[in-house]
Amino acid sequence: MARAFGGHQRALRFQNGGLAVNSIAKFQTRPLYLQVRDAVLDRIRSGNLGSGGILPSEVDLHRELGVSLGTLRKALSVLASERLIVRKPGRGTFVRSREMSEADERFNPIRADDGGPLRGLIKTGKAELLKPRASERDALMLKGGDQVVRFARFRYLDDRPFAYELICLPARRYSNLMSQSPLPNDLEELALVSGIVVARAEGKLRAQAVPSSVATALSVADGTIALYLERIAFDSEDTPVELMTAYYDLKSEYCELVMR
Repeated sequence: MARAFGGHQRALRFQNGGLAVNSIAKFQTRPLYLQVRDAVLDRIRSGNLGSGGILPSEVDLHRELGVSLGTLRKALSVLASERLIVRKPGRGTFVRSREMSEADERFNPIRADDGGPLRGLIKTGKAELLKPRASERDALMLKGGDQVVRFARFRYLDDRPFAYELICLPARRYSNLMSQSPLPNDLEELALVSGIVVARAEGKLRAQAVPSSVATALSVADGTIALYLERIAFDSEDTPVELMTAYYDLKSEYCELVMR
């Protein structure tokens, strides 16, 4: 049985994997193609469709879900626009893996002078479980009593430190992170450890004088003007899952902005 509809109440179910979009109140007015998107995403979150895994064919999915091919294709287009799946002509549709996104580093706007993503040598400080600051509580939409996992990350070109990044994560979403050693080096790796699907991020850029502690980390004079980035990342339910504040001391490197 591919779908179960009762009057205006709809509930989509996959035959395999035991997952369902069955919250009637939530989906009474939600377009059907978004219900299909959510159902496929549930499979990805649960691991039934793992990183890099291939999705069933469109024909199989539309039969399984009991929706039209047009509705299914619209749902898959949304997932593709969110960069959660990758379509490869002649091969099929795949859950996007870290390997698939490594070349463009979608959450890293810093570029080398040749235009390629700038990672550098990465050193990560010790993670601490802490009470959130007011700015962190607001940015991550934390509740009373919530804690955060906070740590610093440093990036080097040759021996020159060029980036200081302070990472703040909601502890309840990353409950097993404190036992990780070493910590993953980037956002998607961090999220993968805790079963989080990162859908998007938004940030603010400004030129700002570095505070003394950051000046020491970057080996620059106090008051040096650097590129300051405040970035908030969101999961597939549009819930904040990371706050990063970072200073970049750039020379020939630059920050790339894509506007669309």
